Amino acid sequence: MKLIDSPAVINEDFPDYLRDESRMTAPRIDALAWPENEADIIEALALARGNSWPVTISAGRTGICGAAVPMCGGMLLSVEKLNGITGIARGAIGGEWILTLQAGVTLQTINDCLQHNDFDAFTSAWSQESLDALEQIREQALRLFYPPVLTELTAEIGGTAATNASGARTFKYKATRDWTRRIRVILADGSVLDLKRGDVHADESGRLSLPVRAPDGSARTVEIALPRVAMPATKHVAGYYATPGMDAIDLFIGSEGTLGVITELDIALIPRTKETYAITVFFDDEKPAVDFTDALRNAARGGVLDIESIEFTGRRALDLLHRRHEQGDPKIPDFPATAGAAILFEVAFNPETMEEEYGLVERYLACSGVSTDQVWAGTTDEEIRQMKEFRHAVPETINQIIGERKRSMPALHKIATDLAVPDDKLHEMMDYYKATLEAAGIEYYVFGHIGNSHLHVNMVPRNEGELEKSKELYRAFAAKSVSLGGTVSGEHGVGKLKRDFLGIMFGEDGIAQMKAVKRALDPEGMLGKGTLFG
Repeated sequence: MKLIDSPAVINEDFPDYLRDESRMTAPRIDALAWPENEADIIEALALARGNSWPVTISAGRTGICGAAVPMCGGMLLSVEKLNGITGIARGAIGGEWILTLQAGVTLQTINDCLQHNDFDAFTSAWSQESLDALEQIREQALRLFYPPVLTELTAEIGGTAATNASGARTFKYKATRDWTRRIRVILADGSVLDLKRGDVHADESGRLSLPVRAPDGSARTVEIALPRVAMPATKHVAGYYATPGMDAIDLFIGSEGTLGVITELDIALIPRTKETYAITVFFDDEKPAVDFTDALRNAARGGVLDIESIEFTGRRALDLLHRRHEQGDPKIPDFPATAGAAILFEVAFNPETMEEEYGLVERYLACSGVSTDQVWAGTTDEEIRQMKEFRHAVPETINQIIGERKRSMPALHKIATDLAVPDDKLHEMMDYYKATLEAAGIEYYVFGHIGNSHLHVNMVPRNEGELEKSKELYRAFAAKSVSLGGTVSGEHGVGKLKRDFLGIMFGEDGIAQMKAVKRALDPEGMLGKGTLFG
């Protein structure tokens, strides 16, 4: 195992390990470890215990809430060298295939292997059963894919499990939790926990009995009382997951590196049996765009259309893109100058029934008063890519704006929300955003995953006073979301930046119950210090 225990060398030669995408940067750490197997992890944890070091677990460092930033010093343990795909098998659920892989495998690697069913870089150590399964997949020319379809392909699978990551197609496929079938976790004392979905559930009183194996091979059971807190009926990644009768595996998914080191996972793959087309619809105002979203959701729930994602871009965000187009930016195609909102949605279809299915979409568009000059449609990969690039040009442009302002005021940064509310509360939440922000005079832009009622409000302050005001508004928005039955974090997690929001959501008693779960698994509080809890 490679290990560096010189803070000066780490700061000089490996500064990237002191930060992630959150803007947080740790001043120093005592040690940086790159374990290559579970024995190395156990050794590294023992070294940290011996030196009373806190341990921060790092994967791809693509998070934006600081969970992977070692602000409390100690040891940073990177799982990036645990990067093997170790097998594939047919799953127990009809149509599923199970891919077994280590925590440091990137989403890009998974996609590349699945694109051509080419796992040759990994198969030398596979069992005969896995080799036979791969041969079956190739013979049947299956187009397998990993349904969460996450945006950041440099993310590593262990990190996505630790944050219950999700992407635009969460509308149909939900989040990482829903596709994780097994995990191996090493606890702070070096004990190993191997959980297969369906094997261990909480009892009626809300207790979990977790079977673990100590480094010396002895077995023991860890008893945990789950927090008695309400989980919102929305996308949600904030604190420890806890529901009656829950599967034990779900406690660790979304725990943000505070309960153990995830080393290996079984994830479910499914065959893609349909094609996809994408449509972008421009509306004169935001309200009809939200109404159209409601119609699409009803069509999906009723089985009328197989909708995979629904994305929203608000008026102010479109104004940004229109200015880029007028300035001659080739990345921004011409679109209606009066557009007040845009909805991008993707639909899975059977090629033999495409005309019939597209006819249904046209009827929904006509009922919404949309004319053909307000619609983009695409069926090829390139056409769909261009529409997604248009949508993603919004945060890119916002980052450019704040980047310019930081030149004269380095402390400035945008404040971006991550709140999700129940679908029937979306109109109310959007009205609250608009009224509050316009009264405050803060520059802002709205876009995001409207299919899940999960919009990102980006506040772009012009000075430090507005920065502080934006932070205050974020807290107010979080409180409003919770009051409507929503969450303080739909997809990015809490990390270190948003841990105060846990109190808004669960109160002091709920947080105390979550801390008790952590103490049961990590009595010394060694893992993920400063993440979730202060």
